Order: sequence, then structure tokens, then C-alpha cells
Amino acid sequence: MNIKGHIKAELYKVSHSGLIWIHIFAPLFAMGVFLAYYRFNAWSELAKAVGYLQVLSIAYPFMIALVTTILSELETRAGNCQLVLTVPCDRSIVHLVKLAVLLMCGLLSSLLAVLGFGAVFRAVGNSGFSLAFYAGAAVLLFGGNITWYGISYLASFQFSNAKGAGIGIGIVGSLVAALMQTGLGDAVWYYVPCGISVRWCSMYAMSQVGNSYRMYCTEAVKSGIFMVVSGALLLILLICWGKTWETKAAGEE
Repeated sequence: MNIKGHIKAELYKVSHSGLIWIHIFAPLFAMGVFLAYYRFNAWSELAKAVGYLQVLSIAYPFMIALVTTILSELETRAGNCQLVLTVPCDRSIVHLVKLAVLLMCGLLSSLLAVLGFGAVFRAVGNSGFSLAFYAGAAVLLFGGNITWYGISYLASFQFSNAKGAGIGIGIVGSLVAALMQTGLGDAVWYYVPCGISVRWCSMYAMSQVGNSYRMYCTEAVKSGIFMVVSGALLLILLICWGKTWETKAAGEE
């Protein structure tokens, strides 16, 4: 089976599991809660938009850990990962495909959560930000968590026999993300994978109203360089790990 075939098979598997519904209903639930709350809240439009994006950014590391853990458990229940171990190709390709499909679902879910919120928010009279702004915020929300996707995927599959390990990492990630939004993260957030998106979204919103654009640009460059370097290292690690993971899994049967 070629890579295209693996992607189709993985998409079929995800679409027939609970993963697809998490990616749909979680953003819809978040939208509904915040839109209902904001109807009776006196905050400014900027504060409402930033607050929503910050909460999404803080919850994102946990949600990533949740879906990677569920995916790992699905494979474990399917004959102790035999569907992965018996494919006639490099095992690292299978893992890369699984991660790529999760990333695609994550991007679509982010667009639904942010762009959907923005469309309804504007429809009820809050027109200070364009739909293009919300689309950009969705991309930043997702893009700032790509490295965390790789970390969570590796942890969920590596420690698949340890119940709750992946979820625990997600809880820690969300707590750290919340800390990165405070003064404690001012000097280090661009080197913390789970704390980048919360700063990116906040800076993006503030830059739309002309606040310290140059300072935000400098910090964004630092975090962008970190994302590229850490992403490349994680990709190499995932490929190397995928080649040895078969031996470990087989030995645990």
C-alpha cells in the first residue's frame, strides 16, 4: 500500500471512530458556551475575542493529548497494534500518516472553533474584527501547537500501556500554557511548545489595534525559529522511533 492508500485508510478509520466527533462537537460546544456568556457580558469586543482565543489555546494541549491517547488505545485494542506492526512498509511511515491525519483534523477543528465563532459573533453585531482576522487566528491557534502534536503522539504510543499517561501530559501542558500567558512566561514562552499558541493569538489580536507591533514581531520570530527547529528534530525523532517501536511492541506481547 502506498502513502495515498495509507492516508485513505486512516481517514476512513478516523471517520468511523469517536475521534471525528470530538473534532466536531468540542469546538461547537466551546462556541456555544462563550457566545451565550458574551451576550450578558459587558467586556469590550477586543477583550471578548482575546479571552475566547486564550481559553482555546489553554485547552488545546489537553485536547491534543486526548485525541492522541484515544488513537493509541484504538490501535492497542485492534490486536495489540497488529494493524501497525503487520503493514508491508516502514513503520515510521504509518506513524507519520497517522500524525498527518490528526493534524488535518486539528486544523479543520480549529477553523470551526474560531472562524465559526467569528461568523456568529459578527452576526450579532460585533463587527470590529473581520472574518479574515478569525481565519488567521485559527491558523495561529493550530500552528502554535504542531510541535505539541508530535510530543503528545510520541508519548501516547510510547506509553500506551500506562493508562492515563497521555492524558496526564495533556493536563500538564494546559497548565503550563496558562502560566505562559502570565508574567512568568514573558521571557521563556517562545521556547515552550504548549505555550506558544496562547501568546501568538494574544499578540495577533493586540497587533490588530496597533499595540507594540514591533515588539510582537520580534517575539514571534523567536518562537517561529523555535517551532521550525523543534519540529524538524521531532520529525527525525519520530522516524527513528517508528523504526524501533516495532521491536519494543512485539517484545511486549
